[in-house]
Amino acid sequence: MHVTMDKAGRIVIPKSVRDRAHLRPGAPLMVRVRDGVLEIEPAPSPARLEKRGRWTVVVHDETARLTQDQVDAVIDEIRSGGRG
Repeated sequence: MHVTMDKAGRIVIPKSVRDRAHLRPGAPLMVRVRDGVLEIEPAPSPARLEKRGRWTVVVHDETARLTQDQVDAVIDEIRSGGRG
């Protein structure tokens, strides 16, 4: 997929790519160059381990909630053998 950078250095990430990467408007991104390749990925969110009852869980400071459609899509993909 080809995109064009404007004079200000901006590029538009196509909607299909944003959807597959689960990127939302305002999402913080990490940008770097590695071996001449431009890499863009979601910035890691701060997280900590927290004891809840007998379980230790990961708690993100900025938790993005999944929609029911996203959960259903992952379940369908796993059941169809698309992951793992």
